[in-house]
Amino acid sequence: MSFSFDDFVDSLNEMEGRLTKNVRNALQKNALRAMRAAKINATSFPRVVTGRLRNSITGTTIVKDGFLTAILRAGGHSIAGNNPRLNPPAEVVYAAVQEYGGGPFNIRPKRYMQRARDKVLPRCDADIDKATRLALEGKNFG
Repeated sequence: MSFSFDDFVDSLNEMEGRLTKNVRNALQKNALRAMRAAKINATSFPRVVTGRLRNSITGTTIVKDGFLTAILRAGGHSIAGNNPRLNPPAEVVYAAVQEYGGGPFNIRPKRYMQRARDKVLPRCDADIDKATRLALEGKNFG
């Protein structure tokens, strides 16, 4: 079996697209794992009162400076209640104080996000390795 140069270029382009897709899927899967772990952490310590902090935690992937990046953040818009028209999204301004400590009441750091990241990071590395291997084999990451 022989390949023309055009077939070879097409094959490389297909592999590049699969590699990008696989790595993005692996990062997204782990961003969601970290989000779930952070929400569990934010349920118990700090203890849930309203659920706004927990609901503000999001995990996603973005392209930043040309690199795929997994993002875990808290404090953004939180939907209070079931109807956003009746209860508009609100910033959770105390998210950083709960994570890092400080503030006017000298709150001690809870590290609910850092603990989630530390828990997920080893699995993320393994998933990216798997996604790369599968792309080279011509397969998709699940």
